Amino acid sequence: MNDTRPRWCARNLESALKVLPVTVVTGARQTGKTALVKSLGPERVFFTLDDVGVLDQAERHPDALLSQRPVTLDEVQRTPSLLLAVKRPVDERRRAGDFLLTGSANLLLLGRVADTLAGRAIYLELPPFCPAEWQQRRDALRPLDRLFARDFDQDGGD
Repeated sequence: MNDTRPRWCARNLESALKVLPVTVVTGARQTGKTALVKSLGPERVFFTLDDVGVLDQAERHPDALLSQRPVTLDEVQRTPSLLLAVKRPVDERRRAGDFLLTGSANLLLLGRVADTLAGRAIYLELPPFCPAEWQQRRDALRPLDRLFARDFDQDGGD
């Protein structure tokens, strides 16, 4: 039985993967980052840096870890130097969606980050579930969606 609830930002994530070579999903612990990226399907290789063997490989031989693509690297804040290793293949062969990174720390704010991947990455923040999302009420966003509609009028057209 699968109790995973769909996230509203899943569509944004899928779109981001079609645009730039690197997509970074950040957010607080336990917001569902890992579940979200795993829901994308089996065609992506998945590694988590919570696994000490993978963490060791990321630190010692990051290029070998990145040789398979598309790849998802979970908890990259554990090895911020890995971003420099991601930058090399992106600069050699720029292909949308090759790298999907997750982390519970904002990588842009980490002091040890060797590279921010500027111009190569889209950063998405996954917030905790809001009540409407938890109840799977898609219509709850309609008032907000109307703000961005091409035919927006202030009184809602009614």
